[in-house]
Amino acid sequence: MMGFHFLISLFFCIAVKGTFLPLNTIKTNISLATSETQIKSKTTPDQIKKSEQLRNKKIVSLSILLIIIIFLLFYFLYQNNKLKQKIKRKDTKQKILLNIINSGIDTQEIERKKIASFLHDNINSLLSSAGLHLNTFTAQHDIKSDEIQKAKTILSEAHELLRDMSHDLVPSLLVRFGLIYALEDLCEKHSNSAIHFEFSSSIPISKRYVEKFEMKIYFIVSELFNNIIKHSQAQKATIYLAENNNEFVLTIHDDGIGFKTQKLKDAEGFGLNRIRARIKKYKGRLTITSKANKGTKITIQIPLPH
Repeated sequence: MMGFHFLISLFFCIAVKGTFLPLNTIKTNISLATSETQIKSKTTPDQIKKSEQLRNKKIVSLSILLIIIIFLLFYFLYQNNKLKQKIKRKDTKQKILLNIINSGIDTQEIERKKIASFLHDNINSLLSSAGLHLNTFTAQHDIKSDEIQKAKTILSEAHELLRDMSHDLVPSLLVRFGLIYALEDLCEKHSNSAIHFEFSSSIPISKRYVEKFEMKIYFIVSELFNNIIKHSQAQKATIYLAENNNEFVLTIHDDGIGFKTQKLKDAEGFGLNRIRARIKKYKGRLTITSKANKGTKITIQIPLPH
């Protein structure tokens, strides 16, 4: 009996313990859940606050970045506008300078033509008339005098000087026969024992252009020839004329000492500025290619006058 009761008591204890263990576990789980809920309820506002702070920082950073971008954009726009105005002022000054140069050139060419015409039509005619009367008087009276002979010689020399002067102002060959013929004659005049100017053209020698155009081209070539003679130390220079794509193309090449092209602007004188001004007036282009001790090539392209 004692053993039986002992067994019953043991089973009872085990049963009681088995009953209470789950209750304790449930209580423990409940307390843990409660503490987790409390922890969650405590940490959620902090996380929200941190999230909002992070978002605010991002907004502020983006705002600052946007302001910097806008500032840089306005700065570059300002600088671009400033550069455009500077270029515009430079172009305006250049146009004014070109207009002044061209006005001076046009005035000079008009005056040259007037003076040449006056010398040829008036002074030369008077000298020729004076010489004719003197010859007639001496023939009629059979006068032989050294003084009269000297007077005739002086009149003849004055007549030749005035003729040459009028031809230099406006070449009679240019007026009478045209640009191609006059340029060929110019090459012959400038050729000597030191330098030879060779002429070549694919344009017929009888071709005529507008008078003002011919005069400008002639004086451009004449000025370039003078520069070659003075500065290039060349022994040979070639001029070539052609028409290409409705343009008048003129190329001059010499075998002189040349120069560095990048230093051209530093070496430019008023003569070259006048040439550029003449070419730009006709919306043409001037290209200069040169190397030290390898000569110089000058190409001029001007739209054909209509």
